[in-house]
Amino acid sequence: MLAATAACRAPARPLPAARPGSSYLLGRVLLPKWRAPAARRRGRSAAVRCGLLPVDPWAPGVDSQSIASQLFAVSLFPYLGFLYFMTRSKTAPGLTLFGFYFLLAFVGATIPAGIYAKVHYGTSLSNVDLLHGTAESLLTLTNLFIVLGLRGALRNLDKAEESSPEAPQDSKEKSSV
Repeated sequence: MLAATAACRAPARPLPAARPGSSYLLGRVLLPKWRAPAARRRGRSAAVRCGLLPVDPWAPGVDSQSIASQLFAVSLFPYLGFLYFMTRSKTAPGLTLFGFYFLLAFVGATIPAGIYAKVHYGTSLSNVDLLHGTAESLLTLTNLFIVLGLRGALRNLDKAEESSPEAPQDSKEKSSV
């Protein structure tokens, strides 16, 4: 605990003034552009690089809740693309496709429930049992729809194979003669 608080304190000496284009800010450490690769090779980087932006994991301004909500919002676009292509392919069982769309109902119910929990109870949705359980029940229904749809498709496939067993045997007999 003591080491973590020491790492969060401001630097002992103020950061040097930078000329435009001569350096960049890496976490709390201002590194000259021409020295940055050498400093990283020696293992003295002061921050963790996360994608394009440097992130200081010990910074008190980093809020995991805000990062989680941003990732949640961004993840909606790939999921909508998944739904578009799944619907367009027309190969998914109907109930399974409905289950994947029903996940949007879970998302649509979770967002207002989370806001309500924050405003009225002053805590996150996961700490309010009634709201959290109700929202999670929608996720359970989603999983049931997906699994039952896939189960029905597998049963239909088995019935189709059982009803026409002669077709593969005829081809085997012709190839052996």
